[in-house]
Amino acid sequence: MKFRDAFQENYLTLSNFLSVSRVLLVPPFLYLGHSFSQSPRDLPLLYGLLVIVFIAIISDFLDGFLARRWNQVTMVGQYLDPICDKIVTLAALTLLLVDFDFPIWIYAFYWLREIAGVWAGTFLYFKRDVQGKPNIWGKIGVFVVGFCTTWYLLNPLLKQYLPEQHWLTHPVASAYLLALVLVLGIISYARAYGKLVFRPESVSDQRPDS
Repeated sequence: MKFRDAFQENYLTLSNFLSVSRVLLVPPFLYLGHSFSQSPRDLPLLYGLLVIVFIAIISDFLDGFLARRWNQVTMVGQYLDPICDKIVTLAALTLLLVDFDFPIWIYAFYWLREIAGVWAGTFLYFKRDVQGKPNIWGKIGVFVVGFCTTWYLLNPLLKQYLPEQHWLTHPVASAYLLALVLVLGIISYARAYGKLVFRPESVSDQRPDS
């Protein structure tokens, strides 16, 4: 199926709505997150943030599950879901960077990984006539961003009740975990599509003659 044929499908599905709904949560999340960073004792702000993070994680699971369960997998959905994931995760990491001391090098690494992924996916589609498929590391990365975001948001509250040396007051550990997942995801994609991008002739040579 070509991209121009995608909108001939019934793309107005619940799973696609759930994908879009995550993006609609970004503005209130950023507003509440910045407000909470300025008033870390304002627990209603924290509760609102955690509810938004929980809804985003659940909707990310449900959109794919329901699409497969109800046979509503569409080409629009296959593009929409990862795009919405990128918008939400980058917004969350931007908030953490600006207001919660997230490591800037991991933030930059995440951006570079996303840019490289978009370039590779576009190249495969238009130059190799191959639609790149998301792998498990992408979904793990989204989950880890959710975990990382939750820990960083809770950190101002944890610091009020725990000694500074306590490991729970150092959410940077989750940032390092995210960096590890990103590296593993890059390796996985490179193994799956690297030859198609850089050495397509070697792939053609391995195909049996028709």
